[in-house]
Amino acid sequence: MDFFRQGYNAIRGPQGQPQSVDETIEKLADCLETATLLEDRRAGVLSLKGLVRDYPQNVGDGAFPGLVKVLHMDYADADITKSLLETFASLCTVNQPNSAEDIGYKYSDLFLKDTKNVTIVLDILEEFDFYVRYNAIKLLATLAANRMGGIQQCILTSPMGITRLVDLLNDRRDIIRNESLLLLTTLTQTNSEIQKLVAFQGVFEKLLGVIEEEEGISGGIIVQDSLALMHNLLRYNVSNQIYFRETSCMQEIPGLLGYVGDSDADHVPYSYEDWPPQKLANTVLVLELIRILTEPDGANTGVNQKFLAQSGILLPVIQLGICSNAPPVVRTEAIYALAFVIRANAINQDLFAKAVVASPPRMIDGQIDPEAPVGLPRPALVSLIALAVSADPDAHYSYGSRAAAAYAVCACVEENNDAQVVLASMLKTPPSDNINSNFADKPFSAGSLLLDAVQNWELSVKDPYKVWFACAILSHVIRGNEQAKQMAGAIEFGEEANGEEPVPLLHHIVAQLLMSLKVSTTNSRIPIAYLCLLCTWLYDSPSSVSLFLGESTHIQFLIQEIQSSANDPIVQGLAAFLLGITYEYNNDPHTPLDREKLQAILSSRVDLFTSVLARLRDSPALKNAGEYFQISTVDESVSSTTGSLPSLIIDNTFAEFFKDTYEHIQRSMKRKPSSYQKKQEVATPAGPESEQEIQNYRTTIQQQADELKQLREKVGQLESAMTALKTEDEKVRDQLKETEQERNSLKEQLQSAQTSQEELKKELAEAHTQQETLRNQVKEAEAGRAAAQESLSTLEKEQEDLLVCMGEQDLDIKKYRKRLRDHGEQVTDSEEEEEEE
Repeated sequence: MDFFRQGYNAIRGPQGQPQSVDETIEKLADCLETATLLEDRRAGVLSLKGLVRDYPQNVGDGAFPGLVKVLHMDYADADITKSLLETFASLCTVNQPNSAEDIGYKYSDLFLKDTKNVTIVLDILEEFDFYVRYNAIKLLATLAANRMGGIQQCILTSPMGITRLVDLLNDRRDIIRNESLLLLTTLTQTNSEIQKLVAFQGVFEKLLGVIEEEEGISGGIIVQDSLALMHNLLRYNVSNQIYFRETSCMQEIPGLLGYVGDSDADHVPYSYEDWPPQKLANTVLVLELIRILTEPDGANTGVNQKFLAQSGILLPVIQLGICSNAPPVVRTEAIYALAFVIRANAINQDLFAKAVVASPPRMIDGQIDPEAPVGLPRPALVSLIALAVSADPDAHYSYGSRAAAAYAVCACVEENNDAQVVLASMLKTPPSDNINSNFADKPFSAGSLLLDAVQNWELSVKDPYKVWFACAILSHVIRGNEQAKQMAGAIEFGEEANGEEPVPLLHHIVAQLLMSLKVSTTNSRIPIAYLCLLCTWLYDSPSSVSLFLGESTHIQFLIQEIQSSANDPIVQGLAAFLLGITYEYNNDPHTPLDREKLQAILSSRVDLFTSVLARLRDSPALKNAGEYFQISTVDESVSSTTGSLPSLIIDNTFAEFFKDTYEHIQRSMKRKPSSYQKKQEVATPAGPESEQEIQNYRTTIQQQADELKQLREKVGQLESAMTALKTEDEKVRDQLKETEQERNSLKEQLQSAQTSQEELKKELAEAHTQQETLRNQVKEAEAGRAAAQESLSTLEKEQEDLLVCMGEQDLDIKKYRKRLRDHGEQVTDSEEEEEEE
């Protein structure tokens, strides 16, 4: 009640007259500045806390320095600290985020101007009181929202700031722990130094413990916040990833997905699970965590891929992406996580190639039919290709999941020539008498699935991504691998035994391209896919160019498509790019159309080719080609609601390939054939040499053989001598090594002794300093005691003097009263009583 009474008196003013708000705040601020009693300062802070809600600017302008002063003086008092933190939080709260003039920004800057203010707030976090900790966290969160860079620098200058923030994760009170999670997530978004300091406080183990307590991916929003913080600490931070790996936290990721192996062959994990929104969000964050650790071309990617594969991550992500009833976003992220783990890693690619999964069961309204039998087992690679080209009639996947599957197949052959050759060897069409042709779920090989999609564009009119994904995958299979190109070029359609003329696969693809362009309703993605495949196939492959030119109509067909104004500009540009590649690499000795003849056809149209190439270079489709075939969530949602196609038009890998080779191909189309160096066949002798010349050659060869034998003997002798010298040298090196080890050992002992000596000297100096300090304190105490005794003696003497004076005064009073009586004056009763006393 004293607090309220004092606050009321401060507002009431002298003689009970009401005061204005500014006068009241001025008096309260003066109280904070000058009050010597803690109770008075507490009452002033409490009054200002009540006023700050209605008059924040008045309180801030009038009392901010006083509030800061009290914070520095009295932060150890829980009651006053709680009110102070609430007042500062109110002053720093921004009510109009879009206005730079909001007073919240002003007072945030004032508070952060002195780093000691933030240090004190961080020290306050040691107080166990709930409201004190909660309000301290809220104030730091408010400052972080307003001035992220300023609060980060202040925290970095505080010696124990990060430690105290991380320790809050151990608080058993959920609200404190949750608020600290959010604060740490905010602080670690952009500052790599804070990320390192937080990580090395053992935060990964704490977060994994929190996730386990909250039931993993089936838990609530706390699991999501914990995973978000882990993302901030690991994304683009090499040292934190190393720490995460070396503390065995990476091995916990399969457990985060809730995966438990099951020996039951009929059981498919994740097949019949419920997927509430929070579980979906948590699962996606775990899968994104895998992608963060295996980001392509990262410094730790190779090692992280190895550790994740050893921890058993491949099977759960394969099951989630291919065989589960998970929502499309989960399946998509699972397949991308799989692709990142195996990309450009030969060991993991081999492990994936051996994986066998059940084919997707029948779907009803987006859910797995529980009565449907489990699909036949087949290689996971085949399932991914089937998913990408929609070869499973009963399995319905989103465009995002199909794009992820296509990228995962490409990742399986990335930087792996052997895998490219193996997949190219599977490019075989099933025989006409295939006994499985009558079954709806007939088995396919990986190569036959690709060929089936590539050669039947008519089946892709409603779904052009069947051809698009198949061509993209086939492009990656043969990219930069001449052996794979030769194997693909050897594939033929049609059997001579049946009176059919064999057609190479390359010619068949051009024929499919021609037919797709003749149909006006064909989506442009189909011819674009064919052209990208042909450009990749013919690039730096003279034998493939020779095969392409084996059909005389191909060049004329491409020229017509470039000249046709009805065609898509991207199609025109790709056709010109294909012609440029054909001209540049047409140096095979057996080419049916040499470079001179080809130049005569193209020379009059070079300017046209250059313009359409430039338009392709500047097209949004090429500039905005998404990485990893990724389809944005906006595209996904629009496609699902309106039935439109995503904006995925050109593969990003092809886009980068075009940008790298564009100028070279453009210049090559203007070069004359004579400027190229022809590729010559290996010459054979025109006729037999004369016997004399042959004999001379034999004699020369024999002499050279004898000389070579002598040289070899000398080399043997020299090698023996070198071996002996090496043996002696190794012995000397061993002796030197032992001497060096002994020297290093003695040096370490000397350094240790010197260190111990220095420590002893420091301890001795500290002891002398403490002894001197104690002596000074004793002298000061003795001096104080002498002064006190002298002061006491003086007081006693003064007291005796006073007593004497008082006695003399009593005598004088009695004399004066007696004289009054003698003169006849009356004395009052009280005076008589005093006189008697």
